[in-house]
Amino acid sequence: MSNNFKPLSEQTANKLIAQLEEGKSVFQQGNKPLQMPFNPTNNIHYRGAAALILLMNNREDPRWMSMENANYNKTPIKKEEKGTLISFYANSKMKPALKADGSPELKENGKPKMEKVKLPEAELVNVFLWNAEQLDKIAAFEAKPQAFSPIERARQIMENSKLVNPPQDYNIPNEESYYSAILKDIAGMKVAEKASESGIKDALKTNIASLFMSAQLNLPFDLGDHVGYTASWSQLIKEQPSELFKAANDAQKIADQILGFEKKKEQELSKPTTLNKGDIIAYKGDTITVKAILKGKTAQVENSEGKNFKVSPKDSLYASLIEAKNNPERGKVVGMPVQEKTEQPYAMAR
Repeated sequence: MSNNFKPLSEQTANKLIAQLEEGKSVFQQGNKPLQMPFNPTNNIHYRGAAALILLMNNREDPRWMSMENANYNKTPIKKEEKGTLISFYANSKMKPALKADGSPELKENGKPKMEKVKLPEAELVNVFLWNAEQLDKIAAFEAKPQAFSPIERARQIMENSKLVNPPQDYNIPNEESYYSAILKDIAGMKVAEKASESGIKDALKTNIASLFMSAQLNLPFDLGDHVGYTASWSQLIKEQPSELFKAANDAQKIADQILGFEKKKEQELSKPTTLNKGDIIAYKGDTITVKAILKGKTAQVENSEGKNFKVSPKDSLYASLIEAKNNPERGKVVGMPVQEKTEQPYAMAR
């Protein structure tokens, strides 16, 4: 499937060149926060080249659906609205489910039951998508509340990555743009870890990765007054249109790596911070059972020998038991008796 009889990579490259020259590209949005495009039917974000194509539409609503999705949701496409063509490699596809005898398996309504089947090789899929703004009878978009602000998330990524210290020489008007610039610096460092084939390609890859991260965190992204950037990119993708998609797909991998640094904090926050009745904790070769929670969160506990004692949140042992609870394998140290109070961290064994 193609439009104007040109490869999709060439169509996209030509569109981006025109936008860059007009100063209206997705890379030149000023202080406007970005949002990563996603499919609301499964809440999965579009990625790589497909995400770049959709972001280039500069839509306020990040929801994008196929005609099939729109019809299924009873939100028909408005008349005269044109779809946006994307392509991606699919590793699975939906096929009719079959019984053991090879006959089709049917649902209660008599229609064929579908199942996801893994493909032996990834297949290139072309599909038109429509933005929620192009659909009828669709509810207004409401972003889900997040536990942490974009700035807090970006700061955590910066701290966990240990790749860059907060720079002092950014002349940026607001904190959101400041952290967006830091993410770009981190992306540049990740790109620099591999042998460079071209400074222009590296810069394009770095900025697309930063664009994806800013959109994922709902931060702004803007190149600023970098005519040299836009001119060199335009020349590159004009001569080699396929380089734009290649850079976008490489940039997605880089963005995924950097965004992964945030999970360290999420994992720590998701761990229990208190003892609860019924907890059974392996601790220094013993087994500690929490029998009850008393006033002030003090825990009434019992060891494997039947000895009962209380542990207050103020005791160092309480923190040690929390640590053992969150990391059970570390608590299985044979031959070390439980002490009601200890000044040593529990994980002493090597």
